[in-house]
Amino acid sequence: MPEVVLVFPKTGFDVGAAIAAPHAVLSVAAPLRDYGYDVRIVDQRVDFNWERSLASALKSNPLFVGVSSMTGTQIHFALAAAKAVRQNTGKDVPLVWGGCHPTILPEETLENEYVDVVVKSEGEITLLELANALEKNKPLKNILGIGYKERGRQRQNPLRPLMDVEKLLPTSWELVDVEKYIYKDLYLEGPRTLDIGETSRGCPFKCGFCCSAAIRRRQWRPMSVKKSLDKIVSDVQRFKLTGIWIRDDNFYVNPKRSEEICRGMVREKLDIAWYTSGTRVRTFNALSPDSIRLLKKSGASVLKFGAESGCNRILKLMDKQLTIEETFQSNLRAKKFGIIPAYSFIGGFPTETWEELMETIDAMIRIMRDNPQAIVESLCIYTPLPATPMYNLALKHGLKPPRKLEDWSDWSFHDYNDRRNPWLSKSKRRMLGNMTYISSMSSVVMNLVDSLPEPQKSVITPFAALASRYYQWRWNRKKFAWTPELTMLRYIRHHMFDR
Repeated sequence: MPEVVLVFPKTGFDVGAAIAAPHAVLSVAAPLRDYGYDVRIVDQRVDFNWERSLASALKSNPLFVGVSSMTGTQIHFALAAAKAVRQNTGKDVPLVWGGCHPTILPEETLENEYVDVVVKSEGEITLLELANALEKNKPLKNILGIGYKERGRQRQNPLRPLMDVEKLLPTSWELVDVEKYIYKDLYLEGPRTLDIGETSRGCPFKCGFCCSAAIRRRQWRPMSVKKSLDKIVSDVQRFKLTGIWIRDDNFYVNPKRSEEICRGMVREKLDIAWYTSGTRVRTFNALSPDSIRLLKKSGASVLKFGAESGCNRILKLMDKQLTIEETFQSNLRAKKFGIIPAYSFIGGFPTETWEELMETIDAMIRIMRDNPQAIVESLCIYTPLPATPMYNLALKHGLKPPRKLEDWSDWSFHDYNDRRNPWLSKSKRRMLGNMTYISSMSSVVMNLVDSLPEPQKSVITPFAALASRYYQWRWNRKKFAWTPELTMLRYIRHHMFDR
């Protein structure tokens, strides 16, 4: 059978536990393999000779090369891969782009010379149909969920209905070196944690900054409890894991289902630690004491919460359906039951005053004061994304978005210099950037260093520990203004990770 090549580009922050399994390409690879196609995956993040690997894969004259990309820095590296394909094959091998960014902006993405086809939304069925059509030289007009070029003009086919997740095939772990994605996690005890993928897709909520609704259409689709447990048990036993990350958008939409999965994990005596991508504060606060004890018993030693802001007006603006008082309550409740809560926050929203941003800083400090075991992740900068509920508000307040695919590569929450938000003055943008760096260095940097392999870990740890204590001191005293050392940090970070 013909071959298909799938590329997962660098993201701009690819170090230690930040390198998760490339599920964006693993998920679409499974149906292709099941049909009989040979599939090669090139992951730029773990393959330091990815150009050579890609050139080798292209010798088989694949049906197409698929490239996945989020909005932001990953586009830069995706384009590098696409250009390498062109240099090796000319225009003989179609370049197919999928992922968040092509889904949100399919027409603009397709305008680029290094894009031949875009896959909109989920690609498991779409890519298989595309491979069949290309193999048999059939027209593409009847394939739902793609855009393509025909005689120099764009054709955008209708969206494909979202798939039944119960029909998802097992992860094609054979296509990657799984050991490269097993790590000492940022949050969990134990040396062998793996991001095993999803047990559900989508989220029914509509947080103003989040693009999940645009991609998954606010439809929550769970796997059955049995299929979910089969996946968890299989991966834990196969790879001898001590921890797992379940990357569901919202694992707890149906509390009864999540409790049944927890009971199954206890029954199977997995003896692992685990966490999910997100837990809603109100959902946790509404759980009974017995339900929380079950979570803890099953191994959920850490719960990640999207607190987002310390200002109730901003929380209402983003339609978070949450108050900061409820976040404080969840922190104390987690402390009571011996669960470590990890909170994420965002600053720099349109209409947010400096005083309101300081409410967020105060909330982050209070959480740590109320519960020293809590984890407060770095303060992220609000990133306006097309098709999100707050995007029009950002446009109204002066946002000038890029008009070309390549220009979106500088559009990421990793952009600590905050060049996107024109509603802030230059000095305030610089200060907000300082806050993100200081919060990162004071909170999660030691966890990240702890996830590094030896000898890097031993070399970096003493310096990171000193820096962490210094920046904790600055953070707790709100000393964000004069930070000449951050100029060097910005330079190092940009040249090590962004490019």
